[in-house]
Amino acid sequence: MPSSATRVRSSREGVVRASRLVAKPRARSAEGAGGAAGTASHAGPQACFPKLAPLIAYLQGLKGRADLKVLDGMLKGLKLTRADIEKACVFGVSGYRRNTIASNAHFELLALTWRSGHCTPIHDHTGVSCAFRVVEGTGTEVRFVKTPCGLACPVGSTPMPPGYVCSAEENDIHQVANHQGPGKDLVTLHIYSPRIKKMKTYEFRVSLGAEGCDSYRRNGKPGKGR
Repeated sequence: MPSSATRVRSSREGVVRASRLVAKPRARSAEGAGGAAGTASHAGPQACFPKLAPLIAYLQGLKGRADLKVLDGMLKGLKLTRADIEKACVFGVSGYRRNTIASNAHFELLALTWRSGHCTPIHDHTGVSCAFRVVEGTGTEVRFVKTPCGLACPVGSTPMPPGYVCSAEENDIHQVANHQGPGKDLVTLHIYSPRIKKMKTYEFRVSLGAEGCDSYRRNGKPGKGR
């Protein structure tokens, strides 16, 4: 998954231009995807992460897809710091990293770690209940909607401070990012039910500019047709 945020152009009047999004179903590709936290392999996740024991017990008892409202409520009820899940806080180099705390066929509980500038692709969660809590740092969620003309438009962004809980419906299209400055980490705790095998991601369609226009400047230099 890409490690830098997608830039959204604004018109001179300040109106955000919609950009065509191309859906691309694909397997997870974040660093550490599917990898175990390593610490839970011998003692078990509930012993390694006692603050998460009630949540893990609930998830391990699932016989099917979890109710999103239940996940939202359980995450909001947590009292959690990075120190409580430090064993699972392994960071990636070129992108954010997914560290598995516990999982089976019906769920996965992950610690996601983000350096400054790391972000997800633009994506939805079709077929999966997804909820997460910000443990440390301030994240940013950028939401998108599809428009009648086939374009998808960013409709706003939400700062997510520590303790913030985000529950994403199936058709929600969004991007999660660490837009904090260099040296400021973001740690989030995510639940997916069932486990994500493939996720539908989206890309901006890049415009080459208007026909017959040679007056735009790129990086302060005259451009050709841009």
